[in-house]
Amino acid sequence: MSVYEKGLLTILAADALFIALSIPLVLRKVKPNVVYGYRTRATLSDEALWYAANAFFGRRFAAACAVSAAAALVLARPGLLAPDAFLPVSVVLLGAPVAVAGVLTSRFVAGFTRG
Repeated sequence: MSVYEKGLLTILAADALFIALSIPLVLRKVKPNVVYGYRTRATLSDEALWYAANAFFGRRFAAACAVSAAAALVLARPGLLAPDAFLPVSVVLLGAPVAVAGVLTSRFVAGFTRG
């Protein structure tokens, strides 16, 4: 199995898992807790904010994972990137969805708490 195939499988599997984990958040099924969800002092202290922020995060996280998976499918073509360049790109593709969703949700929570 080539480095491209291994990287692609890892990214697609991780993105599928992340999307599956975001679904209960979008559906507002996860009660406030300190383990799973968008956990901040503000969201843990306000149940309405908890559900709103986690639904917001879950939708953005799932969308960002879908974009990450699509990008991986394009970038994993042998010859497009050198094998030693594909590994750092793979790491970015795995980390970017949570970073994007986290930043957007942070802004959402700040706007929600300002009123």
